[in-house]
Amino acid sequence: MVLDKKQRSAALEFTKQKDPLEGMVKVEEYVDVGTEKVLESPHVSEGPGRIANSPVPSIYVDDRGEIHRFRVGGTRINMLFSKKDVMRSGYLHNHKTFTFVVKGNVELWLLEQEGTTKTVYGAGTFFQIDPFYPHILHFLEDSLILEYWEGQFQCWYYHPYRRLVQLQNELVANCHEEGISSSIGQWQRLVPLDQGEGGTNSVVSALLWLGTGMVVGAVSATGMLWYLAHLSKRK
Repeated sequence: MVLDKKQRSAALEFTKQKDPLEGMVKVEEYVDVGTEKVLESPHVSEGPGRIANSPVPSIYVDDRGEIHRFRVGGTRINMLFSKKDVMRSGYLHNHKTFTFVVKGNVELWLLEQEGTTKTVYGAGTFFQIDPFYPHILHFLEDSLILEYWEGQFQCWYYHPYRRLVQLQNELVANCHEEGISSSIGQWQRLVPLDQGEGGTNSVVSALLWLGTGMVVGAVSATGMLWYLAHLSKRK
């Protein structure tokens, strides 16, 4: 569905209301957050494998913004640019996630035993999300964040939150003049390939160095033979 200008304006005002979607999608509270027992909830299911299996380094671009993925000193680091009003996540993880806000304002929705808590973090601030807590990142303006985590990455959907994220992003997409935007993202693989994952990069590098050495050696040997032959003729 593509909204006309009047509908887009109304939708934009709707997204600016306090918790505009909570009345539309029921958020199930009182689940066993903070422990592995939360995984037994009927509202939780296995998350997208593409997150854990995404190439590193790489850039992923869609209508929400960009995700730049790196590995530095063995630590996986994501840099995310997110457009104003969009939401991300709707997941829970098996590890601590650490986030630094480079610019913008990010509202963290966190499901705790007493219900959903919301905290806004501005530029230059840091926050962490503990294991097995469902959460949403709501970007109140164009924002840039850095995130990294402990241990092996694993995530699950918390469906009540995930539905909120999807509905919010559909509303935001419809507020743009071009109408509804494509939800199909695009990958851009960066080079060199990630060191230590499969060893492909080190093998290719070794072959390149070997080939270069053989060429240089052959040229040097040819030059030396020519020089010796030239000396013998002079004698």
